[in-house]
Amino acid sequence: MSRNTATHLSGAPDEPVPWIEETGKPFYYDPLPTGDDSIRLLELEPALSPEDPIRGKLIRAKCNKSYQYEVLSCDWRGLTKPRVPISVNGRTLDTPSEIWMALQRVRLQDQPRLIWTDAICINQKFDSQDQNANDTERDCQFSRLRNIYQGATGLLVWLGGSEDNSDLVFEHLDNCRRHTHINWCLYTGEALVASRQLSRRSWFYRAQSAQELALSKKATILCGRRQCAWLEIMKCSTFLGMNDYYHPLKGPDGITHLQHLRELTRNRRVQLRDIFLWIRHCRADDPRDKLVGAMMMGTGIQFGIPIDYSQDVAQLFEAFTQKVIESSQSLDALHWLGTTQKSIDKLPSWVPDYSIVNPVGTLPRIFSQSATYSVHYPFKLLPGFEFRPGNILAIKGRFVEKIETVADELGKEAVPGTQTFNSILYGWESLASSLSNKRFPQEIADAFGDTLIGNDEADLSIKDDTPPYLRKSRPPTSWVADQFDAWYKQYGTGVLKKVESSRAPASLDGWEQRERVNRHLRWYSHRMETTSYGRKFFITDGGSMGLAPPHARRGDYIVFFPGGKYPFVLRARGNGTYELIGDCFLYDFDVFALLQDEGSTTQEFLLT
Repeated sequence: MSRNTATHLSGAPDEPVPWIEETGKPFYYDPLPTGDDSIRLLELEPALSPEDPIRGKLIRAKCNKSYQYEVLSCDWRGLTKPRVPISVNGRTLDTPSEIWMALQRVRLQDQPRLIWTDAICINQKFDSQDQNANDTERDCQFSRLRNIYQGATGLLVWLGGSEDNSDLVFEHLDNCRRHTHINWCLYTGEALVASRQLSRRSWFYRAQSAQELALSKKATILCGRRQCAWLEIMKCSTFLGMNDYYHPLKGPDGITHLQHLRELTRNRRVQLRDIFLWIRHCRADDPRDKLVGAMMMGTGIQFGIPIDYSQDVAQLFEAFTQKVIESSQSLDALHWLGTTQKSIDKLPSWVPDYSIVNPVGTLPRIFSQSATYSVHYPFKLLPGFEFRPGNILAIKGRFVEKIETVADELGKEAVPGTQTFNSILYGWESLASSLSNKRFPQEIADAFGDTLIGNDEADLSIKDDTPPYLRKSRPPTSWVADQFDAWYKQYGTGVLKKVESSRAPASLDGWEQRERVNRHLRWYSHRMETTSYGRKFFITDGGSMGLAPPHARRGDYIVFFPGGKYPFVLRARGNGTYELIGDCFLYDFDVFALLQDEGSTTQEFLLT
């Protein structure tokens, strides 16, 4: 490899880089025994000069021995840059370029540094001769990751070279640290822009990053020649609420994504729901990675699932989902990943595809921290649910209504204001206006405005705690009517205004009034886009409307299972079983009346 290539890999043309040393003899791994807790550690040689070649030796160690080593983590998988040789035990080992840069950064001048990094300390070379052996070693080593992380003195996180003015972020942190103020100054100007760019570094979107931070005693962030403690990196930032930081057209807000990661890794016990709020925005090079990472976090759930990367992905996803449902006595996990189409083959319909990244169509209450429920809301599954042979989930619930008509899906290509968006919205409005047997007293426009943002706040509370439980009356006019009006004037197609609208348009006279309308427009736009994208608008035979998964169709059943946050759309298969299409929002859904209705019976549904 040429000197120019090495300089390019360093990310800093004016920074000295190591010479590339080719020994002429390839390095081969000696297999690790599978019956004990053996691991490999890399003893990285010191470099008297920055231009010294990267050299080290692999030593065999035991997890339970008191070695003083650090874990080196970086995002090296899936990179297209050429591999770069280093010298290991006097032989040449081709390493991912990102690891080469990280080793260059962390080696010391005056003494060796003992580190563990999966790219080198686990045999990652796959060829036709040792494929099976490597699978076995990888499974054994991954089963020891908890001990490896917890046994290290610290975690070194390599984000990459200095780019996008990242040095400004670390300079700002250095200044705050020197002033020793209790409250550090927020990023401003170019440093603020740089911090947002830094939050988009790929390491923060690895499925493994949360487990590494959570299990390590301490963590240091390295970027170029700069560094800071992990817990310092968010001390100068403001962020959105956790349930608001993802937008289906713009992606996750990077700063809030980091804050969520920080909160996950500060607590010894975390909710699985919070893990998936973060990890659903992360990339996994292997579809099993997300679940392996989640099982290593301190959720309190005894999964009892071995780490085995030869296990069928669909079987792993099913076993994981079964454990989550059993431990939570709820169907929360079936709501977490919205309506994005599954890509893993042979999954039962009730098993989510955990490999999905940035799912769309997640309904508002799934990750909301502000939803207010009555204490009598049926959060738990009814007794008698079970998992039967043939990938069957047997569960009890009640029929609600049937889907009468569905409109087109609002997909990501339909950007607000475009012709595609207008065409879909026209179809939605037209379908809403055709609802002649509406069962609710509110105007169609009010119901439509609530439906687009999944507003069911009025459906979750009861009048008093004395049976029978009666839902509080829904107000005649929605509390988001003004917000919807502001949005409708910007994006509406005029169908609903022709049908009915008793509210006079808001006046635009005066700066304060214009600003108020703009606030309403921004608020409603965000709620509508985060709720409606990835879904279809529908009306029911019972006189209501809602938002369904994109594969829903006329004749599908709407069923409520106690233990779910929303009703589900089911489709009869013809053999006594049902396909679970996904969750849905149903306007004016009175769960308390449904479960106390003597004319409706609870029955068992077999989901396959």
